[in-house]
Amino acid sequence: MTDLESLVPPYEPAADTLAFAGKAALTMVPIVGSVAAETLAHALATRQAERQHEFDVAIARALAETIERLDQNITVEDIVQSDEFIAAVTRAQRTAAETASQQKRHRLAAAVAHAGRWAGFSVSEREQFTRLVDDFDEMHVWLLHYFTDPAAWLKARGLYEQHSNIYMGGIDGPLGSALGLDGSVWGAPVRQAAADLERAGLASIPLGTIMTAQGIFDPRTNGKGQRFLAFINEPNSLAAEPPEAL
Repeated sequence: MTDLESLVPPYEPAADTLAFAGKAALTMVPIVGSVAAETLAHALATRQAERQHEFDVAIARALAETIERLDQNITVEDIVQSDEFIAAVTRAQRTAAETASQQKRHRLAAAVAHAGRWAGFSVSEREQFTRLVDDFDEMHVWLLHYFTDPAAWLKARGLYEQHSNIYMGGIDGPLGSALGLDGSVWGAPVRQAAADLERAGLASIPLGTIMTAQGIFDPRTNGKGQRFLAFINEPNSLAAEPPEAL
């Protein structure tokens, strides 16, 4: 455990559980409906508190990694006392509470760790990238990873050779192999995500366009897209796997 993680108050539900048990015992007869409501409310509150603690620890880890990587003369106190950090934590906690995706919660924690001037991102980048972390799902992020180097991604999984003898075609064929799904399944969500990435200025993914073999495997994620991946602490594009469900 890092020093930053040790500063996060521990999650200790025992006291709340004992208090709830005593309260439930006192109200057990005969109002069953009331007890059921109390039970559900307690279960929800307990799980929310647990998730909050998990997210706070994720922020601490991401912040510790950022400070270590930057190797600058900046202290934890400098960061946690800044208005930028407090605003980022408040916003991220709200979004984290509303998502069931563990991957998105990790990206939100990374965004908090990069929320200020200490992280090396411009004000405009921080503002836009923070919004995009809120808006993007797993498909958006994976497309940025895949189109960083489609040929390398496919070769790493033994999927490149089946497309290597193409003289003319589109990026749709290799992309379908990467996703392992029929175009009727992935077409709509990928088109939507690709359009979102283009509007954000992170990538240009010309689905349905016929081009040479070289063009089929050209990188489509631009420098800004790479900056976004760095913002969410996901630099290893070759290891990124496609979403499990569309």
